[in-house]
Amino acid sequence: MSTLVPGMLVMITLLLSSALLFSSFLSSATSQAGSLRELAQSREAQVRSSIDITSAAVVTTYATGTDVRVLVDNVGAQSVAEFNRLDVIVQYTDPSDNPVRKYLGYSSSGMADNQWTNSASGITPDSFNPRMWDPDEVFTIDLRVVPAIKTGTSAVVVVATPQAASDQTTVPN
Repeated sequence: MSTLVPGMLVMITLLLSSALLFSSFLSSATSQAGSLRELAQSREAQVRSSIDITSAAVVTTYATGTDVRVLVDNVGAQSVAEFNRLDVIVQYTDPSDNPVRKYLGYSSSGMADNQWTNSASGITPDSFNPRMWDPDEVFTIDLRVVPAIKTGTSAVVVVATPQAASDQTTVPN
């Protein structure tokens, strides 16, 4: 009897710790499986999205800034609905020979300094989902950078979607 009670306590302790350990393992395995599923969905969206900058040109140069128009073709299989989630980055040399690199914010109300907007022509052809940038549609981006791009140099414009599709082009001035 004197060895029976301690033996039972040891067995109960082992069983409880095993159950706790198994429960913890099961919880972490379920959590990890959910994370892997989300990662796979994200990777699939990245693989299915692709863009191609078809043209870019300086539209107007002011004393203080430069307007650029960029045409971007959605050659992937993913639509873009939230334009404010697009990333537009410009790198160039200003008239004082200073290197400039800017992340441009989105302006839904039109052109503004160091911002981009979708132009009046917007998306062409916009026939499938109105006001959404669908596959095989061209999105027109108008951007304004201040200070101006130095004459005789080029700027690099990078456009990226929320699904991590990106393209870049050189814009001569």
